Amino acid sequence: MEVNLWLVLNTGNTIIFGGDGYIGWPLALHLGANGSDRIVVVDNLCTRKLVRSVKSDTLVPIKSMKERLAAYEKETGKKNITFVEADARDPRAVDRIIEKYKPESIVHLAQQRSAPFSMVDQQHVLYTELNNIATNINVLFSMVRHAPDAHLLKMGSMGEYGTPGIEIAEGDLELERKGKKASVMFPRMGQSWYHLSKIFDTYNVALANKIYSISATDVMQGVVYGTRVDEITNEALATRFDFDSIWGTVINKYVVQAVLLNKLLIYGKGKQTRGFLSLYDSVNCLTLLLNNPPEKGNYRVVNQIDEIYDTLQLAEKVQKIGREFGIDAGFEYVENPRVEREEHIYEVEHKILPSLGFRREKSMDDVIREIFEAVISNKKRASSMKKLVYPTVYWRTATQLNVKGFDLPRGIMDYRRSR
Repeated sequence: MEVNLWLVLNTGNTIIFGGDGYIGWPLALHLGANGSDRIVVVDNLCTRKLVRSVKSDTLVPIKSMKERLAAYEKETGKKNITFVEADARDPRAVDRIIEKYKPESIVHLAQQRSAPFSMVDQQHVLYTELNNIATNINVLFSMVRHAPDAHLLKMGSMGEYGTPGIEIAEGDLELERKGKKASVMFPRMGQSWYHLSKIFDTYNVALANKIYSISATDVMQGVVYGTRVDEITNEALATRFDFDSIWGTVINKYVVQAVLLNKLLIYGKGKQTRGFLSLYDSVNCLTLLLNNPPEKGNYRVVNQIDEIYDTLQLAEKVQKIGREFGIDAGFEYVENPRVEREEHIYEVEHKILPSLGFRREKSMDDVIREIFEAVISNKKRASSMKKLVYPTVYWRTATQLNVKGFDLPRGIMDYRRSR
């Protein structure tokens, strides 16, 4: 009998920090529905607030966690997902949770995830870097204290590498200089304050591994697109879908632009090249990595992508599929708000996931069709936020001093105190 390895879950508790998010919630559904173990979803619901802070919202309406869990239990007959509302910036809250559940696996997704958001102004830079670094440090130290044998699955970003012009290694790079050889971490060249925060995370996880011998997988994930996974069987189980210029990813944004504007906004030359994978494949890859942890005490870097395209190629795909829905979108070339190479080599080594049995669940074209269906169904809701699809944050102009007491939400030292 053939066994789908990413559906067979390890025994023991799994904690997902950031489990209310775009990837976190589908991952919780997938793990919970396909296993019997306890999935502990931890979130402070901050992304909902941060997206609204720029006058945007998820295009696909999402329910409260209470409503989501009720729908999950009704759909599956299971009560193996627990939600804990907590702020991962609070070391005491993280400590209590890890001590209580003694997880076998910890998935860390509890971070501000938008590069444009991190580039708005000094306030947003401070929030992003302090928030992201603190949550990671808290998880690492609580893990060492209370779950030293657990496997940490940390969400990093392919954006940590930047565009180095040589093949991006999966793991260390072998160097030779003046006749001597050394193995070093592949250089990180992040191009936003957000990506720099993820680079700090990578070095902190690697150091924790070196000092405390924790087992960790550092996932360098490509750009994710899509609205569904198999376990999202009704509207009450939907995950968020961001489409604006600050929070949306490029394919998701293109489909919304096609439906609302009848044109696609091409940044610069449209030759910026990246690795992509669908939401289905992101969740399946993460599950596969959870089921196949590194050797005890090892630190593993995994490049998690499926296909490589430049943004113009993606626009052409969306344009072609849009015609199936009676939408013949043109292209509008706009100033690139980012500071990045417009044309570059982009080659990525990604061997670990295929070696573990990863295979694509659906083609990019089929997932884009699903996105069109979701956007068209919510067109009226999208129309109220139409102006948000144009770039509003430009890297070179985001230098103003605007701190206002870290009120988006409050700052790093203002987490809710333990009682």
